[in-house]
Amino acid sequence: MRCPTLNELPPPPPGKTGWPWTEESKQLPDTMPNSSRGSGQVASWPRVSIVTPSYNQGQFIEETIRSVLLQGYPDLEYIIIDGGSTDGSVDIIRKYEPWLACWVSEPDRGQSHAINKGFGRASGEWLAWLNADDVYLPGALSEVAHTATDRPDIHWLVGTTVRVSQALVPQSEFRPRCVGTSWLDYVCTKRSGVGLPQPSSFWSRAAWLTAGPLDESLHYAMDHDYYGRLAYHGFSPLCIQASLAAFRVHDQAKTAAGDAPFLKEELTVVDKWISKATPREQSVLRKYKAWLATRSTAPRPLYIGRRLRTAMYRIRHARRKVHFSPAQGAPASVRLQRRRRAREGIQ
Repeated sequence: MRCPTLNELPPPPPGKTGWPWTEESKQLPDTMPNSSRGSGQVASWPRVSIVTPSYNQGQFIEETIRSVLLQGYPDLEYIIIDGGSTDGSVDIIRKYEPWLACWVSEPDRGQSHAINKGFGRASGEWLAWLNADDVYLPGALSEVAHTATDRPDIHWLVGTTVRVSQALVPQSEFRPRCVGTSWLDYVCTKRSGVGLPQPSSFWSRAAWLTAGPLDESLHYAMDHDYYGRLAYHGFSPLCIQASLAAFRVHDQAKTAAGDAPFLKEELTVVDKWISKATPREQSVLRKYKAWLATRSTAPRPLYIGRRLRTAMYRIRHARRKVHFSPAQGAPASVRLQRRRRAREGIQ
């Protein structure tokens, strides 16, 4: 399906402006210039399948839906799997039904199960899931398609995700770090330095069929587990610096519960890998597990409020400020002039 234009979608609620309410991505042509094959040649856009799992996210889901549909992309397959919401989400989804490949609202066994159900119905060459409280940024699918076409050897690519407030005010950037040299680096991420933001992650159908579906027993670390499996099967991510998505920080999000449930499931994931690894790999994994266990039980500020933890992290690491400019199609990093002048010795 070709993405609809802004005028074709239902009007935004009163007072809603900017992306993706009153702004849209540029409509792309029916065929794409294929720069890897020489000037003047064209190719079909790869079909991109997006799955949104949802449960009682009525406060945010319309913004998510519009951010997908207003990509201006010529071959989108958008699937929404709702877990039986009772907060008005279904009425919002139904408003956009003409532009959805399919949608359901029925009880499921959790987020991983919902995502697997969606991908089971998908037919795209490239796949991704976008949670019902996150959004894609303008031009995200175009960036993915051009990168995938120029690099046909790539089956997994990850872009930058912008952390935003509940009102989509930018707070910081999460740039992907693809520094792994072994599949173990994508399991032992807190020691290897690998960092892959989930909202900006895309992979090919071939990669999905090889690695298999998400582990439905996991509710927090399913993306971490899945990236390890992709790497285990020989796939390496291509990290691009383009900003593709925004991750919303709010009090009802899973991440608001703190690090404890994520660390608990990460230990489960490591145990699973130990059972299938070689003796040398098992040694690495056991050491990482021991280190991770001390991290999960240490009296660190893991369980305090998310806002306070975020503030403390920023103070320690002096993160850059980010300016969000939807009209330009991507957030732009802004250096602090005072810090730069201090480094250069300018008064």
